[in-house]
Amino acid sequence: MDEFDESIELMRDGIISVDSSSWNTTTQIDRIVLNGLLGEGYINETMLPWNSGRPILIKIFWGTEAHNAGQPVGFEVL
Repeated sequence: MDEFDESIELMRDGIISVDSSSWNTTTQIDRIVLNGLLGEGYINETMLPWNSGRPILIKIFWGTEAHNAGQPVGFEVL
């Protein structure tokens, strides 16, 4: 079975952009997101906005069924 079962509907409407000039200028939520992505290996330090010169874009997948409506069910680093 795939990560996302065919019977699960997903909305693809949430994108988070992290575009800070240094670690010191990031917001607390951006630090939490970046630490999570770094810790899990989804990004590395060369991909950080102040090293790459480009923002990090993260697409959030939201559940639409009764058991997960409005809850994030996955993400993709763009």
